[in-house]
Amino acid sequence: MKVHELSKLTGINAETIRSYRNKGLLHPKKLSNGYYDYDLDDYISLIYIRKYRGYSIGLDDISSFYTSRNTDEIINVIDREQRILSERIARLEEEKRYLELERIHLLESNYTEKTNVQVMQSLDEKIDVYEYQKVFDDLSLQQQTYHMMTPSIRISKEILNGEIEDRIIPIQVGLGTYRYVIEEKGLQLPEKCITIPHGLHVGQMVSLTDLSSVNILQLKPMMTYAKEKGMPFLSDTTGYLMHIEKKDSAFIYHFRIRACIEINQKVTIRP
Repeated sequence: MKVHELSKLTGINAETIRSYRNKGLLHPKKLSNGYYDYDLDDYISLIYIRKYRGYSIGLDDISSFYTSRNTDEIINVIDREQRILSERIARLEEEKRYLELERIHLLESNYTEKTNVQVMQSLDEKIDVYEYQKVFDDLSLQQQTYHMMTPSIRISKEILNGEIEDRIIPIQVGLGTYRYVIEEKGLQLPEKCITIPHGLHVGQMVSLTDLSSVNILQLKPMMTYAKEKGMPFLSDTTGYLMHIEKKDSAFIYHFRIRACIEINQKVTIRP
């Protein structure tokens, strides 16, 4: 049969079949008119090849099967592919777990009013770094935890416990993650990191067009809540970047910020 007939029979692209032939994995007869005549042997070989290609085993490995005197090499390749798949499954499970945590953070940050205050129990200690170079110098930290890091905002607890007034204050923007993420990866804590303790936190949303400063009045909801409850802030703020909004030619950064008002020693169950 012609290559297009074999393609129709198997559902495998004709060019793919030709590539297998060029690799020496199929052996059709070449006719006097230059065309190739594929037979049952080629059909069986093609199904054999496609089975292993369906397992993402490469053509070079499949080619090596043809020269093996026994099945040991095939078994070795299968063992290797199983290890690779197990590692991939583990990574996908981790991504799924972290995506669920991202979803929870978004739901928690979806306030109907920006004047709302949220009281929340933290997941774990938060580890923030506000000297960017320290993060980027530590490539292992950056590469292994980037999908579980978020931009954070630091405002000192002294300001949070101070007067609520119409005043612009400088802020620091850095990157943060949870302690358990660093521990799971077997990494060292970055130098000069800020630890936000595990415990009860007061949080609110802030929207910034300037990432270098904020008006204290924007922090009024959480500051007022803490003062009314008689529970001073025990930590600086940390943050979670909920989303970036582009409006006209400006970017608006919507953060949920929080700070600890009660420290818990026992860490809650991690996701």
